[in-house]
Amino acid sequence: SPPPPSASPSPPPPSASPAPPPSSASPSPPPPSASPAALSIEFQVTVAGGSYPSEVSWTLMCSGALIGSGGAPYSGTLSAPPGECTLDMNDSYGDGWNGDQWEGAGNTFTLDSGSYGSETFILIPPSPPPPSASPSP
Repeated sequence: SPPPPSASPSPPPPSASPAPPPSSASPSPPPPSASPAALSIEFQVTVAGGSYPSEVSWTLMCSGALIGSGGAPYSGTLSAPPGECTLDMNDSYGDGWNGDQWEGAGNTFTLDSGSYGSETFILIPPSPPPPSASPSP
């Protein structure tokens, strides 16, 4: 019988060394949030909805520091330490904000009439979410 065809040894498969994909570099942890000593609260502020926005202006002071000011329409993010805040509202014509509303940090204010009004509110840090007690299976 003819000799079996010499099975030429196939080259060994390239050793698939599990090279980690480049993206497996452990993601750097997010920067630590500001320590409670320097805690500041970010909040959205919008001023809109009125008939004469060009007459509207406002200034926000928190804990004695100027946090923000603007007119209408306005939309932005402000940051302030927890504590007492005072919103000063002005109307250049003297007939109130004609429907404009200042909204921020869970509060809504407007100047119903006149050329000046002031509102005070307490800015409180959002409470951390309670630890979710996941029931073990």
